Amino acid sequence: MNDKRVVLTGMGTVNPLALNVEDSWTRVLAGESGIDRITRFDSSHIAVQIAGEITGFDYRPYYNDEQLKSAKRMDLFVHYAVAAMKEAVDSSGFDIKKDPDRTGIAIGSGIGGLTVSHENSVALAAKGARRVSPFYIPMSIGNIAAGYLSMMYGFRGPNLSTQTACATSNHAIAVAMMLIKSGMADTMFAGGAEGTVIEMAMAGFSNMRALSTRNDDPKAASRPFDRDRDGFVLSEGSSVLVLEELEHAKARGANIICEVLAAGMSADAYDFVIPDPEGEGALLSMKMACSQAEINSDDIDYINAHGTSTPVGDLAESKAIYKLLQGKQDDVCVGSTKSIHGHLLGATAGLEAIICAKTITEGKIPANINIDNLDPEIPLSCINTELIEKEVKIAMSNSFGFGGHNSTLVLKKME
Repeated sequence: MNDKRVVLTGMGTVNPLALNVEDSWTRVLAGESGIDRITRFDSSHIAVQIAGEITGFDYRPYYNDEQLKSAKRMDLFVHYAVAAMKEAVDSSGFDIKKDPDRTGIAIGSGIGGLTVSHENSVALAAKGARRVSPFYIPMSIGNIAAGYLSMMYGFRGPNLSTQTACATSNHAIAVAMMLIKSGMADTMFAGGAEGTVIEMAMAGFSNMRALSTRNDDPKAASRPFDRDRDGFVLSEGSSVLVLEELEHAKARGANIICEVLAAGMSADAYDFVIPDPEGEGALLSMKMACSQAEINSDDIDYINAHGTSTPVGDLAESKAIYKLLQGKQDDVCVGSTKSIHGHLLGATAGLEAIICAKTITEGKIPANINIDNLDPEIPLSCINTELIEKEVKIAMSNSFGFGGHNSTLVLKKME
């Protein structure tokens, strides 16, 4: 096993709860939902009229005057990534001018520039090919957030973008960790970004009946593991984490938040959008993460479940977690914070990794809200519906995506 250790030294986020880490964490602990009625467009003709919108966000302060010229053409997911990146850099105390060749970026997007794609499709249909922007292609591709951030900060190390639907951010963090362990970089900025609360996305997800239709009660709509769950709630945002090789972080006197211990990955090899009903792919991902981390399942204190609030998905994951724990549920808490912030698609795992890191540093495990009646088919007895204060030495975070992509991240408290 590679003897290089990877640690987390900075975090940044914009999401439906807040435009920074601390305010987001405060609302997570309070169990305050970020879900509400859609205000960005008229959704009255769509069956689903609720989402986790980011409100009060202005992209312009994150760019200087010269950068604003190109920023005006960019998709919203890039703006979210730029905002999360700035907080991550600032919180880490990282000197962006020191050794840029050893600093890289791994920031993915499940869908990429959907707004830009939609706007140009409308222009093409209404006014012809000449009205399609010459900037359409570079502004819509999912890797452009990672590429643009490298230009913005001058980082010339490994630069890549993952695209594995809802598992995107976990895969980005995992690849960043492996690049550092391999010696290809000392520091990696990793995470995901998504700007999908637009009319076309809402219509698409709504028509495939993937979303909750609790339009009359938005804050109770995302209810993982509840008997009456009826689909996920679409959200948006970005989260960026700063990963560093341990000795590199110590040499610069960085504030070490926790250790990025290991990751697991697998495929369901089952269906485009439906998970393996028995959770075998999810179980394989978690087992691989434990093996890579050299831990047993009973070492885990907290599992932030993928838990999207879909009938099939929640049940399948709960079966996988139950098998992983082998009946030992007394000393572990399982919950899905998507009950609070909704599902940010490719950006979700980044936010949930931040939440796991905060549980480790503060010893507080968020509640899984909106469980009025636990689904009797869910085999887990350790899903906490209240805030729990306890030491968290090891936290696990699951994210699974359309296409059967499974990812698991393991974070550990520093000794």
